[in-house]
Amino acid sequence: MPGPNNSGSFDGMNRQSAARDVHFVLQKRYEVVSHLGQGGMGTVYMARDMRLANRNCVVKKLRDDFFREEDKQKALEFFKREADVLSPLKHPNIVSILDSFEEDENYYLVMEYVEGDNLHQMLNQRGEPFPEEQVLQWAVQIADVLHFLHSNEPKVIYRDLKPSNVMIDTKDRVKLVDFGIARPYAEDSDNTHVVSAGYSPPEQYWGAADPRSDIYALGATMHFLLTGQEPLALQVCSPKRINPKISDHTDEIVQRATAQDVWLRYQNAPEMQQELEYKPKQQKPLKLVQTAVIGVGCLMVVLLGVFFYSKIPTSKDSTKPVIGGDLKQKDDEIRRLRDEKNKALATIRAYQTKDDTESPLTDQSSAPLTPAPPVPAPQAIAQNQPPTATTAATPTKSKAVAFKEMDEASLTDPEGLAPLEEDSGKR
Repeated sequence: MPGPNNSGSFDGMNRQSAARDVHFVLQKRYEVVSHLGQGGMGTVYMARDMRLANRNCVVKKLRDDFFREEDKQKALEFFKREADVLSPLKHPNIVSILDSFEEDENYYLVMEYVEGDNLHQMLNQRGEPFPEEQVLQWAVQIADVLHFLHSNEPKVIYRDLKPSNVMIDTKDRVKLVDFGIARPYAEDSDNTHVVSAGYSPPEQYWGAADPRSDIYALGATMHFLLTGQEPLALQVCSPKRINPKISDHTDEIVQRATAQDVWLRYQNAPEMQQELEYKPKQQKPLKLVQTAVIGVGCLMVVLLGVFFYSKIPTSKDSTKPVIGGDLKQKDDEIRRLRDEKNKALATIRAYQTKDDTESPLTDQSSAPLTPAPPVPAPQAIAQNQPPTATTAATPTKSKAVAFKEMDEASLTDPEGLAPLEEDSGKR
């Protein structure tokens, strides 16, 4: 069973702490079956309504052990006010009053049964703060209830919003309970000085609560749920200072709601609710892969620019590139160089074929190795020019061997324009 509270929650007979067996009937209708807890102004019981198919309900009995008569009268005033305020209010997030009566000089309230726990108990059981998204969902529901109360005729100020007075039922739905100090609001009236340290704003300490006071209490409640720590009295709350995981947006909402000056807070519940429902777009930084791709792309652009700039034909009488050269002229130049490359390859194959036919190579394994002759310049081969005198004077190897030892890249692509188009495996 839940701990002491004025809400009358009950979530099963398996929780036996703080419970004792009781059994009596009130008004020949309400059968009290167990004790739920002790609140500030009364005792809470679990009961069954025998007139309505034994429907579960909660009975709250006003305390009768006050030492001073004036304290008893004040408590009775709050007790009756709770019934007067709650009975006309019909909202899915507000616990309903079913009955109110006096019997044997004791005063009782019969309220709707809520299966669940209050937020203070839930966090203590959890042992850590609630997720931010969950807190925002609850806060939106609470803001909606506050708007309903503040829009009522006359306006109702809750004045006691805190985690222990917010129930969460089995459908994850908020239920506000304990309206003992709630009251109709009138601007020219002097409110009672009733506060809950940490959750009551400064103006409530001198009896000047208004609807913005409930806004402050909602911000302080969010602070507790997001951090697991009670808010400090008369201080602006910043849950992010305690829990760095909280987003800046949510932290700003709580700070504004708990501003000490009422004019710096949200001026009404819908204004705060709109901020609670807003989902700011997260500006995600570029990932490492994206940054690398952009860098490689920029580098490729630079390299391509350098490459094409180097291929622009130059004027005959100047070393400066002819920037305005005709593209067709460039294509013709590339074709001419490829034709010269093919002629050079044909010349090489001609020498190879001639040597293989006239004087085949002997076994080189037993013959002493002699240095290779100088290789003719690629330009000479490409233009079918004969070898120089120096080359012809030192025929230490056959021409086929000499050509095989030459740098293939310098023969097949002297200008570095294109990869070798001929398949070397076919030669």
